[in-house]
Amino acid sequence: MIRAGPDPLRRNGFKAHHCPEPAVRATVQHMAIEFDVEKLIGKVDAITATQLPYAGSRAMNQLGWQLKSEAWPEFARQRFDRPVPFTESALRYKHEKGSLSLLVEFNTEAPKGQDPARYLFPTSAGSSIYITRFTRALRQKGVIPSNYVAIPNTSGRALAGEINQYGNVKAGFYQAVLKALDRNAGDKTRSKYRDYRFFSVPDNRKPSRSGQHLKPGIYRAKGRSLDGLLFGYAQETPTVPRIWDFEEFATEATNARLPALLNKYIAEALR
Repeated sequence: MIRAGPDPLRRNGFKAHHCPEPAVRATVQHMAIEFDVEKLIGKVDAITATQLPYAGSRAMNQLGWQLKSEAWPEFARQRFDRPVPFTESALRYKHEKGSLSLLVEFNTEAPKGQDPARYLFPTSAGSSIYITRFTRALRQKGVIPSNYVAIPNTSGRALAGEINQYGNVKAGFYQAVLKALDRNAGDKTRSKYRDYRFFSVPDNRKPSRSGQHLKPGIYRAKGRSLDGLLFGYAQETPTVPRIWDFEEFATEATNARLPALLNKYIAEALR
């Protein structure tokens, strides 16, 4: 494990280790939490000491559950603007029965292509945004060059009806746009967007049109009427500022919970 610099947890009886995931070293963080019982609750007598492994293990397991189900969702709501369930449920923990150590981490599993650990990392480090499945699909189809990124034009009127309660583009609309870009004039479809034409400027699959003055992006039109810009293109991956810190979260949440949990389970063990 790699120790995480000056450790404010250690002064209060905790030891925290910040551990990058070897396979994805730049994006995924783990935190291992341990504790010093005497620094947390003071000297313990011989009887208490015999119950400590059992009580301490129960406390660490409960701490993991509280960090996942209570502390992280609350922290996410404070730091993010209307976080989606995908964000609020991102934290998970690992605790072995009998162990006095706890591992907390962000979920790295994503069968459909975008896992929470990579999704959240830019906002914890202040770095380039994670390339979305939509942008990757546009690149694979050859619609845009490999250095282009598609960004929803949420301030425009064209996307007004395609935004969910969290202020994000609805997942189904991304799929509808990808299918619509593949359609040719006159193709039959049962899509509710069948009366609209979707097109990309530029579209790398087709010859460029002379006299095209629209800004790069994806547009929707109905007949000869342009509905507006849906997604703009950026040629450099946009960055986001650092708005939270994993170690800060783990430090504050553990300080607030572990001493009381440890006292509780020691008291139960001594009954």
